[in-house]
Amino acid sequence: MKTRKTVIVGGDKRQKYLKEYLVEKGFTVDSYGLFDWDDDTDKLKGMIEEDSIIVLPLPATRNDKTIFMPFSKKEISIDRLFSFLGSKNLVFGGIIKGELLSRLRESEIPYYDYYDQTFIEKNAVLTAFGALKILLEHIDFALPLGKYAVTGYGKVARETVSLLKSLSCDVTVFARNPSQREDAIIKGCKAEPLTSLSRLSGEFDIVINTVPAHIIHEETIANMKKECKIIELASAPFGLDFDLARKHSVDVVKAIGLPGKYTPKSAGEIIGKKLQDFLQREE
Repeated sequence: MKTRKTVIVGGDKRQKYLKEYLVEKGFTVDSYGLFDWDDDTDKLKGMIEEDSIIVLPLPATRNDKTIFMPFSKKEISIDRLFSFLGSKNLVFGGIIKGELLSRLRESEIPYYDYYDQTFIEKNAVLTAFGALKILLEHIDFALPLGKYAVTGYGKVARETVSLLKSLSCDVTVFARNPSQREDAIIKGCKAEPLTSLSRLSGEFDIVINTVPAHIIHEETIANMKKECKIIELASAPFGLDFDLARKHSVDVVKAIGLPGKYTPKSAGEIIGKKLQDFLQREE
């Protein structure tokens, strides 16, 4: 495999472990935006060679203007980054869309979005383990003694449900699709249509939402136990209006980016393996 310098730009703990992983695999790696003192963009310019691979975080940007760099006091705009890049570079990033995607296409810079189906499936497993850690931090009862509602039945929901059932938890899945409800029942859960949530919400100690749409309405929240907690695993616009939850004194734990917070080593290695696989196919 041809050796190309890799430059990691931005990111969280996942990228710190990604850097360690790539170095162990023999890559020449530099990073920018992983430490507070990364405050000089000319430093980044000096790192990037004509054919360097630029590895962006997941997501590559949260605001469509700057690269996601939560560990650095300095921001770098998409415009500034592109002033350092040429057509022989390769941009390798997660959830490449919007302005970043437009600029890549306009500049004819090769890119690869590693947030594909295989990555999503592996990431869902890590998200489920993160959700379990969140639960253990926020409950005052033994995990198997609680009653849990899970809204939606996509990859994250399925992995979360599977983990809870392996720990003998009482789980009810609320999903629109009858085949998803049937699958949940086969896995040992109870299952209800999503429309039944408002009527049944008072039965649960924890509601875990995985649907990125407002499916938890005021009636649902009003019927919940005061001590019930909502664990929000979905991305924006999320599953509910947080102001309504506050109005009814229901606690919401916004639990996004869990792999980066709770399993960053595993998450970083997944990104590293994706890069290795891509480069092998390219060769």
